[in-house]
Amino acid sequence: MVGSTVNICDHTFLPQLIDSSSVVIDLGAYDGDFAQAVIDRFHCKVISAEPVRELAERIQPHPLLRILPVAVGGKDQSVTLNVFDARCASVFAATSPEEQAEARTVEMISFEEFCRRAAVDRMDVLKLDIEGAEIELFDSLSDKELQSATQITVEFHDFLYPEQRPAINRIRERMQDIGFWVLPFSFDNSDVLFLSKNAAVGRADVTYLRSFLRYGKRIARRLRAMAT
Repeated sequence: MVGSTVNICDHTFLPQLIDSSSVVIDLGAYDGDFAQAVIDRFHCKVISAEPVRELAERIQPHPLLRILPVAVGGKDQSVTLNVFDARCASVFAATSPEEQAEARTVEMISFEEFCRRAAVDRMDVLKLDIEGAEIELFDSLSDKELQSATQITVEFHDFLYPEQRPAINRIRERMQDIGFWVLPFSFDNSDVLFLSKNAAVGRADVTYLRSFLRYGKRIARRLRAMAT
């Protein structure tokens, strides 16, 4: 029976499926906190992508960590990256006139090219936190590419870009159709886990997780109501 989950930098996944031989792909590394926490806990290899130069340079080097200074998206191209003062950089424009951003041209590569450059031959965890570009990335990936991952933990960004919600619902349906359990660990789509049905996790375990999630959400709603 599944006993626990782990949440690292607002990304939830199952730790019992990871060991020192695992490979974790970290797209949207930011300042490296996620990668460092994974290495500290599991002592496994992490391959990260971070297109903001200052952030990539700030990440602490480690023998188990490789960093590619690129954005990962739907295809190989140069893109304009908006580096915001108050939130993470994105290929999408400001959501209000008050937001300040510096526009930079960065290299974006496809996931296939990322795997080629990083010599990736397995994916035990794929973490996606690419500020809205995850929609295009999912749409660019074949079923086979997605099925090569055991766990995919995603921060979708419909809380910033509500127009993405229909596409996110479509992605969730697709992932179910190609053999993944869909486990939302947040009230919105900011922490969603796609868990391969080929993983060593049974239907009873998934039922337990879903029941735990529903129960936990009810508690959270009550706590919020009591605080108001």
